[in-house]
Amino acid sequence: MDKFMYNRRRYIRTTAILIPGVSLILALVYFLFIDNGNNANLGSNIIHSIIMTSGIWLGCTVIISYLWAKIPWEHHPFKRLIIEIILITSYTVLFGIFVLWIGKQRGLISPEYKNLGSDIAITLLITFFITAIHESVFFYQQWKYNFSRSVRLEKDSIEARYETLKTQINPHFLFNSLNSLANMVSENEQATDYISNLSDFLRYILSSRDKELVLVREEIEILRKYADLQQSRFGENLHTDLQIDAAFYHYSIPPLVLQMLYENCIKHNIISSENPLEIRIFTNDNYIVVTNNLQYRSTVTSTGQGLRNITERYRYFTTKEVIIEQTKKQFSVKVPLLIVKS
Repeated sequence: MDKFMYNRRRYIRTTAILIPGVSLILALVYFLFIDNGNNANLGSNIIHSIIMTSGIWLGCTVIISYLWAKIPWEHHPFKRLIIEIILITSYTVLFGIFVLWIGKQRGLISPEYKNLGSDIAITLLITFFITAIHESVFFYQQWKYNFSRSVRLEKDSIEARYETLKTQINPHFLFNSLNSLANMVSENEQATDYISNLSDFLRYILSSRDKELVLVREEIEILRKYADLQQSRFGENLHTDLQIDAAFYHYSIPPLVLQMLYENCIKHNIISSENPLEIRIFTNDNYIVVTNNLQYRSTVTSTGQGLRNITERYRYFTTKEVIIEQTKKQFSVKVPLLIVKS
């Protein structure tokens, strides 16, 4: 969960400390000012108030905390509002009836008590008022987090563009040179294919650099070309099994994610005739999985920056997490398939 969200356990512990004091204050205010000072049963009424307030407060805290994780406001605001109102109302009414029944059984509430409807209504109003304050604090924290993140990302974007400008070359010159080179070696089919794949790959990088998402079909097509380039380099020491069902081609992913994961497999593992590298790319439960057998290079130190970048990119588009799994023999990364709403 993002940093701007509360730690659930710590938040519940904090509210548990505040509940008795708030309950006592509410009980005193009610029975001194609303009940016209009729405090014959003040002790039992305070106990009843503490039980009622504590149960509702803790229950609503759990409900809101659960909804934060499952239905974020920024993704489904109307759905979140309706579900939160239904859950809090249902819980408050049912808990109020339950406490009333317990109170009558224990003698804390008079058997002639007939103000259930009005007391539940007042309790609901107080509950929604406190919930509104609670959510306002949450929104303020979220706004602060998003604002600082936006400033940081804007700074990173400017720096990245500056670095790109410093190293930029004329793409037309590059592709014309590659075409000329292909003509020079036209009699060598393997060299011609290599140059063609390299040209298509570089063209894709330039065309997709300003896109947030691309179709899986496009990404798979360019990944095949990139894999062919690497195959020309490593020969039989590199085995690539690319099995993406065409039924997933209409989904979207951030550009060059698969290429980066494929490149990481090659970068961090030994590739030799004695230790061939096997890379598999396939779909599983609306995820694309990139997996390889583990045979780490001792000379390469991983900072994990590439995987962190991929994870950050996905957080803009979905609440689904990028899943990273490692065993003694295998390393795999699962990236979610996205549906772009028109």
